[in-house]
Amino acid sequence: MTSSIAQCVRDVLLGSVVSAGPYFVVAGVLFSAVGCNKQPKENGPVPVKVTDLEPEQITVSSRFSGSVEALQSTDLAFKLNGTVQSLYRPAGLNRDVQVGDTVSKGTVIAELDEGDLRRAKAGTEARVAQLEARVATAKDNLEIAKRNYERYANSAGAVSEAARDDADSRRVSAAGELASAEHALADAKVQLDQANDDYVNRQLIVPFDHATVAEKHIQLGERKTAHEVAVRLIDISTVYVNFGVPDTMIGKPAIDMAAVQRVFLGQKLPVTADAFEGRALTGTVTKIAPEADARTRTFLTQLTLKNEEAAPGQLLLRPGMIVSVRVGGQLDRKVILLPMAAIHQGASPDELMVYELVAENSHEVVKARKVALGGVFNNQIEIVPSRSEVQAGSKIVVSTAERLTDGLAVRVMQDSNKTDSFAEAK
Repeated sequence: MTSSIAQCVRDVLLGSVVSAGPYFVVAGVLFSAVGCNKQPKENGPVPVKVTDLEPEQITVSSRFSGSVEALQSTDLAFKLNGTVQSLYRPAGLNRDVQVGDTVSKGTVIAELDEGDLRRAKAGTEARVAQLEARVATAKDNLEIAKRNYERYANSAGAVSEAARDDADSRRVSAAGELASAEHALADAKVQLDQANDDYVNRQLIVPFDHATVAEKHIQLGERKTAHEVAVRLIDISTVYVNFGVPDTMIGKPAIDMAAVQRVFLGQKLPVTADAFEGRALTGTVTKIAPEADARTRTFLTQLTLKNEEAAPGQLLLRPGMIVSVRVGGQLDRKVILLPMAAIHQGASPDELMVYELVAENSHEVVKARKVALGGVFNNQIEIVPSRSEVQAGSKIVVSTAERLTDGLAVRVMQDSNKTDSFAEAK
């Protein structure tokens, strides 16, 4: 490169970068060095390529994959052996309960044959009644024995020593009989409590509202053993969404970030999924793990959200579903982008411009337009329409082998490899 060309390149290059929020705004761009020695052709319009300014969506937010988990779940099993006598039948349906049915708290979902349990309970109740009568009799006998002994003991010389000893012996025997009866009654009451519990436990009762049958391992007339799982219930009226976030979004670096770019308790985040495309739910961050997962090195974060209906009686979210959680979605927006090569130095060092293709006197010419720049995205730079002289729909020169000037005649070129139309200077 000759010294004159090098000097020209230095004259047309401006390399300052200034901070603009979370991005970097380019205040100058690289111009083509070859344009320094070329002058507009005098024998015809200059060929250029142009593009129409159109808003396009940019994504700045972070997206995480999460899994859906039920709010609560439980396994129901009988505490004793027995034969299944009945199963819950949903209202209006001529069938027993099955997987997918939703039942309310307190519903008896299954019941064992009560025959043996009822007889055992009745027998124990009868024994308790007998022992209560025995205790009452023993108390009366003891009271009589005490009075006889006291009368003999207070009748000095009136009764023989043998009679006093016999009265004392009867008193002690009555006390022993009462103690034995009370002990037997206490034991019978324990047995009655067990019989009552067994009688109650012949039923499987739903422990919470909005319970959906997730698994069913019980049939009418089947013999079930104690502690064998019969039904698994889940509550999915509200669900959890679990996902992992890096430490940069919850630690010290996150404190200096905008609130929409970090994760914190109480934060509202949108949830989407392929299963309900076009619909977004909102969850609240209710838990952030205090330590990282040893395998993924991320911190488990949990959202809690109300489950909506996809159709009457059909909830949208199901445990095991994979969903997407977006953090910082407020930063995603539509912007107008141009290649950096389309930006030119203006009349002053802090002025930037582009060349817009316009029709003038039945000819196509380029006009210099001042522009304000935003962020840089994938080697393209944002044009801020509110502070620029161009808007959506403007045709901007993006490529040319010639140096442009305000009012220069051009002709539109067509790129045969693309569907976009370009301008070739006429």
